[in-house]
Amino acid sequence: MNLRDLKQEMPEIFETVKKDVRQILGRHRAGLSLGLAEMGMFQGGFIGGMHFHPGTDIVMNTSPLKIILKTQSDDIVWAYTYHILLHEYIHSLGVIDERQCRTITLNISEEIFKDNDHPALILAKNGIGVFIPDLKIVFVPPERRPDGMLIEYVYGFDRESQSYFS
Repeated sequence: MNLRDLKQEMPEIFETVKKDVRQILGRHRAGLSLGLAEMGMFQGGFIGGMHFHPGTDIVMNTSPLKIILKTQSDDIVWAYTYHILLHEYIHSLGVIDERQCRTITLNISEEIFKDNDHPALILAKNGIGVFIPDLKIVFVPPERRPDGMLIEYVYGFDRESQSYFS
């Protein structure tokens, strides 16, 4: 799978995230946008995504995403994308505390993915380091501008909300 193909799948993955959150938490939010941006990586970790509370943008870091796309199978790419979107969607519902958001992400993943070997559940429990244990890359994108980061938005992301703008 490549990034272009994944961008086409992201709206469907997000619909799955919203359905799962509605099923487990009984909560829902519409009107979100997904942006992709090179946020870089640092020794020992990286930011997978961000939500700017109380806004409507979720931004996913393409730096680790590109590595995952090159080194992992499609099911792990799907699970990673699901995991990041789930985590940021929970933030968008008003859960600001990072520790609480991780706990809710794990709880939902445990309810949805009953198989302990499911990559999305492994990610929620242990992080991406399980699949990429020797990640020692330090990368600061050359496009990092003083006035902010360049964000590419994914077309058709929150399908349910598109009727608001037609």
